[in-house]
Amino acid sequence: MKLGIIAALPLEVECFTDAGIEPGSHGMLSENSCIYYSGIGPKNAARAARSLIDSNMDALVSWGIAGALDPALVAGDILLPMSVIDYIDSRQYPVNRHWHTILENRLKNKLAHKKNYSRQSIISTRDVQGDPDQKIKLHRSTGAIAVDMESAAIAAVASEEKKPFIIIRVISDTTAMQLPKSAIRATDTYGRTSLSELSVGLLKNPAELFHYPVLIRSLARARKSLEEIVRRCGTDLCIHEVL
Repeated sequence: MKLGIIAALPLEVECFTDAGIEPGSHGMLSENSCIYYSGIGPKNAARAARSLIDSNMDALVSWGIAGALDPALVAGDILLPMSVIDYIDSRQYPVNRHWHTILENRLKNKLAHKKNYSRQSIISTRDVQGDPDQKIKLHRSTGAIAVDMESAAIAAVASEEKKPFIIIRVISDTTAMQLPKSAIRATDTYGRTSLSELSVGLLKNPAELFHYPVLIRSLARARKSLEEIVRRCGTDLCIHEVL
């Protein structure tokens, strides 16, 4: 079975390879697995999923970081959600249960100082959810414990094509964290930050500097968890055990 992993950001791709995959393209990780550097958002994610299906991939993974909606979640916590909700139409897409169980058993209580959440749902939105009040409101209205921008789009393609699908996400920002608008505005669709635009944003609102140390530490914890998952599950993320 051939596996296609979809990652929106450079740091998510780099957990698998340092081969320098170009944005909007994929690279092989092994004979039966590859990773697609999709860029941020549902349109990019759907395009990546379609491309992987056209390249004869048999299963899809939504991989990377997510923002916490549940206040109990901290940076580095691992999410293996049972389903993803599309915020636009409220449609809920379940993951492959057999694959989910295999990953859950492989990761459960095996990663030091990390909590694993595997019985809940996440939600995919069209926009970054960077405000604490916004996150709490979304949690209360949907019951989702975390948010990303890609999983529902990938799930929709997998569902249409009747392909196994799984979500593996790690918390990068808690509900209490305010994501700096200067960082959001300075980041392009492929997750690359323009230092000049970031500088302009911080000059306009220097108080945002306060948020950066926490954000940098949280992203480092998230990346460490993602790297640990790859070490424990391999670049095929246990897909060979599904059949």
